[in-house]
Amino acid sequence: MDEKSSLPRRSKSVATFLTYVRERMDTFLDRPLCAIDSLVFSWLAYAHLGEDQVNACLPEGIALHEMLRAEEFDNMFGSTWDPEGSRDLLFAVCASPRFRDARLTEFRFKTARSAEEQFAAMTFILPDGSSYVAFRGTDSTIVGWKEDFNMTFLNPVPAQEEARAYLEYVASVTAGPLYVGGHSKGGNLAVYAVATCNKSCRERVVRVFSHDGPGFHREFCASDAYRNILPIMVKTVPKSSMIGAVLSEGPDCHPIIVESGGFSLFQHNPFLWEVDVENAAFVEADGFTASSRYFDSTLDAWMDKYSLAERARFVDALFDVIRVTGAKRFSDIMADRKTNVPLMLEAVEGLDPDLQQFIRDVLRSFARTATVEKAAGAASGIAGTIKKARPSVALAVTTFKNRGEGSD
Repeated sequence: MDEKSSLPRRSKSVATFLTYVRERMDTFLDRPLCAIDSLVFSWLAYAHLGEDQVNACLPEGIALHEMLRAEEFDNMFGSTWDPEGSRDLLFAVCASPRFRDARLTEFRFKTARSAEEQFAAMTFILPDGSSYVAFRGTDSTIVGWKEDFNMTFLNPVPAQEEARAYLEYVASVTAGPLYVGGHSKGGNLAVYAVATCNKSCRERVVRVFSHDGPGFHREFCASDAYRNILPIMVKTVPKSSMIGAVLSEGPDCHPIIVESGGFSLFQHNPFLWEVDVENAAFVEADGFTASSRYFDSTLDAWMDKYSLAERARFVDALFDVIRVTGAKRFSDIMADRKTNVPLMLEAVEGLDPDLQQFIRDVLRSFARTATVEKAAGAASGIAGTIKKARPSVALAVTTFKNRGEGSD
């Protein structure tokens, strides 16, 4: 069985946000934007647009049906968690009375290796006169993942500053209420942008949504800028959240914990999140799973153990190992793994003993998380890797299982 076919699939008997788009026919004039609508637009922000769709970068924008280009589908959604579901969602959006009259405008995309920044955003003008500003989560580029890791020791990262500038620009060229959101890192960018934007922009924001997005350093969560937006912030996380548990949202943030299929890291895929279509709401779980609570507490312990400088040293070392391959995307590394894996193993073996110890701690944590989740197959596979492999081999396996192409 290949890797893609072994990924958890959404059950056809369970309603998801795709079901919601297909079945809810009321328009934005009938009912205002809700958290599920936010997730829809956040996921559309993952679409990679062709160079000929230049009007998407302008205030006039394009109709959503102009994204329906079969020859572009592989490029548009190939690096998402669920390419098939993403295509289905686009077709459903273009047919839906609720979504089809929205226009996509002000598309921006930036990848800067020197600044370790990956950023993309787009704005959807809605028929009721409001606008939804959507920030894309991490794509499959190594630069994008390096910036995510940088969040553990750096505040702000370049994409966060870019997000604030983009939101303020959109506010200057649009009228009406603003909704802001994103999935994964896009949710983090949305919250940061709203918290730090100028007053006139902030006063127009009705809601800001973070869908399983990483949090922030404790100092930022304690700031007035952040605390002032808590009343309009909506955070949704699956019950086995791992990405959304990275860093903190502060004690006064109470996320909506969503029922989800799959397990552990796979629940980051929103096509597995359950939706109550009739009531236009997510199906709420009783609480986080044991594995999510364990991961959260372990991550907090890591953060308390290491200084910002030590975290930076580890992250830089990890990505120095990846860069010896010369690859731009994780898929490039796996495409020639026979060459690239030995290169990385050699680089890992040159790390200082304290970095190697940190790697062993990480591996034990992942093994324990899988055991808590009672996913016997995954647990035995990871545990076996840790037991039999050298730390350098285990690092390569864990890195590409959990942070490879198709991750966000």
